[in-house]
Amino acid sequence: MSSLRISIVTLALVALASIFIVAHPALAQRTRKPVVWVNADIPKMAGLEHKVLKSESLGHEVGYVVWTPPSFSVDSDVRYPVVYFLHGAGGSERSDAAGFASLMAKGIRNGTLPPAICVCPNGGMSGYRGEVESMIVDELIPLIDSTYPTQAKATSRILAGFSMGGAGSVRLSLLHPELFCGAGSWGGALAFRGDPSESPLLPAAKNNADTLRQNGYAALLINGDGDRPDAFELLAETFESVNIAHEIVVVDDTKHNLGAYQQKTADQMIKFLGNQLRQKPDR
Repeated sequence: MSSLRISIVTLALVALASIFIVAHPALAQRTRKPVVWVNADIPKMAGLEHKVLKSESLGHEVGYVVWTPPSFSVDSDVRYPVVYFLHGAGGSERSDAAGFASLMAKGIRNGTLPPAICVCPNGGMSGYRGEVESMIVDELIPLIDSTYPTQAKATSRILAGFSMGGAGSVRLSLLHPELFCGAGSWGGALAFRGDPSESPLLPAAKNNADTLRQNGYAALLINGDGDRPDAFELLAETFESVNIAHEIVVVDDTKHNLGAYQQKTADQMIKFLGNQLRQKPDR
């Protein structure tokens, strides 16, 4: 067989293998790089610290990063609201911690965000479902509230994230309305696969509407015009039907890139988080 024919056959086999992997998610999952649950090599930044939680939900240790604002002091009587930032698929607790903390620091300096603690957990490739959801809700949040001077209430606790983390922020906030006052999403979606109309978040938003409104809940849902701009359309319709505050933003000339989102809408995101954490809902 000539070298040309061998090359053609090789290319054909590679193409067939790629199709097979895409058509079989279980095989695709096995080809992914294994999740590293503890990543202590964080950038050097004032207030940024890596921590490890021995998680009963996961059955192993999991890393998380905490950033405390410049005014932070364990000896003062000040108690702080908390922003939980969730990374995207393929990331870890270290991926966006310093970058997002820098945005928060800028917001605190210019007055759009009150002094707040930032927590970045490792969510692996979970979609912030299952054991990771339990780890965050049942273990990490109580741990943060017991070891830091937080304002341990829903109106002082909010989620934000990118991609899988953006979707996860919306998901956790709607399924656990007693814990959060809002969610900010960059590049997230109601459903990355399957039929969005079958998302459990649609009935959750309706069923939990009273608690969401009591906590002054709001959602900021930012997608690029090249990154599923209609990703939360059905959720927005549901929010409107039950009078839940929300805003959908479509960013021009933007694909699925966190840096692009932050460059164009960081101020908007930080201002949203600040407004939610400063509010005084009727209880």
